[in-house]
Amino acid sequence: MHHISGLTLLELLITISIMVLVVSLGSPAINGIQKNLQLRGAAESSYFAFQQARVAAITKSADITIALKPGENWCAALSDTGLCDCAIANACTLDGVEQKVTYADYNFVSIDTVTFGPNNVAVFDGNRGLAIGHAGSVVFGDGEKQLKLILSNMGRVRVCAVDTYIGGYEPC
Repeated sequence: MHHISGLTLLELLITISIMVLVVSLGSPAINGIQKNLQLRGAAESSYFAFQQARVAAITKSADITIALKPGENWCAALSDTGLCDCAIANACTLDGVEQKVTYADYNFVSIDTVTFGPNNVAVFDGNRGLAIGHAGSVVFGDGEKQLKLILSNMGRVRVCAVDTYIGGYEPC
C-alpha cells in the first residue's frame, strides 16, 4: 500500500493566511524604509552636485552656478554660463553636459525650503571655490522627515537632519 504525503487544504489555508498577515504588517515598514532611502539619496546626490560645482569652479577658474527649483517637481542643476532654469531640459550645462538632480529619481522627496538669495541660486567663485554672498540651505522632505543641505560662505557643504537623527545624519 502506498502512502501519499502532501498538504491538506487546512494546512495550505493556514500557511497562506500567515503569509498575508506578515506581508500586510511589513509593507508600511518597507514604505518607510524606501522613503528614508530616497530622502537620503536626494540629499546626498545634491551634496555631490555641490561638491562637483566647487571643484569645477576651482579647476576652470570660472564661476559655477547651481540653480534650484523648490516644490514637488524640484531640481538642482549646475551651470558654467550663469543663471539658468533647471526645469528646462539642457538649459543648465557644465562643459556642454547637463548635470542635474531631479524629483524624477526621488518621487517621495520634495524641496521644502531654499534660502539661496532671490533667484534660488548658489554660486562658487572661480578663484578659491568660495560661496561668499551666496551661502544658504536647501531642505529636502519626504512628508515626515527632513534633511538640510547647508552651503557656507567658505564653500563648505554639509548635510544634517532637521529635527531628529536620520540614518547617519545628526540634527542641525
